[in-house]
Amino acid sequence: MIGSSSNGARFINAYNDIDHDLRNQYNFKTNISFSDLIRRCSSLNQVVRRYEDDLIEFARLRNAIVHSSSDKLIAEPHDEVVATMEKIAKLVSMPPLLTSILRQRDVIVIDGTLKLRNLILETGRSGHSCIPVYKGANLIGVVRWQKFIENIAANILATNASLDKFLADTTIEEYLRAFPSSEHYVVVSVDITIEECLTLFNQNRKLSTIIVTRSGTATEKPVNIVTVADVMDLMKTLEIY
Repeated sequence: MIGSSSNGARFINAYNDIDHDLRNQYNFKTNISFSDLIRRCSSLNQVVRRYEDDLIEFARLRNAIVHSSSDKLIAEPHDEVVATMEKIAKLVSMPPLLTSILRQRDVIVIDGTLKLRNLILETGRSGHSCIPVYKGANLIGVVRWQKFIENIAANILATNASLDKFLADTTIEEYLRAFPSSEHYVVVSVDITIEECLTLFNQNRKLSTIIVTRSGTATEKPVNIVTVADVMDLMKTLEIY
C-alpha cells in the first residue's frame, strides 16, 4: 500500500485493493490484466457489473498516472474519481449484509398438506405474492401468485374442468409436484450480502424469491424473504452506501 494521502496514492491503493480482493474471491491468476479481470468478474459480482465501464476507464487512468519504469506517481486524479474508486473498493471488500438494510418481515408460510383453496385464502389475507410451502420442517417449494393464476388458467379453465373441485381436492404439495418451483427460489443464510443477493437475481432470470434462514438450509423456517420487487431498493442501497 502506498503510504500517502494524496489523490494519486489513494487512487492506487483503492485500485490495488480491488485487484487483490477480486482475484482472491474468484481465484483468478495474476497473469490476467486488471481490465480482463473486471470483464470476467462482471457476471460474478453485481458491484463490478454496475461499475464495469468505470473500472475499465480507471485501469487506463492508472497507467497514465503511474510511471511505467519506476512506479512513481506522475499525475493526480480528480477528487470525484478518487471518491468513486474508494467507494467501489469498499463495496468489493466489505459489501453490506442484506440483513443490515432489509426490514424485518413477518414471513408467511403455508402447510403443503392443505388444499389450494386454503392457499388462495391465505394469499388474499396476507397480500403476499410469494408464499413458501413447508411439509413438516422441510421447505418443498414456493407458490408465486402470478404463476399460480397462469397455471390455473392454462391447465384448468382452458380444459373446462371444474375449478371449484380442483381447488377443493388438490393439495398445495400436489400442485407443486405438477408445477415445480425449484428454479424460481433459493435458500440462503443470514450472512448473504446485498451484492450476492443481486448477483443471484442477475445470474438466474427465473429467480423470483430468495428465502433467508439462519444457516441457509431448507429445514429451517425463514427469517426473511426477498423478491424481485426488492431489487430496485437493494440497488439504491448500494448506490448510497
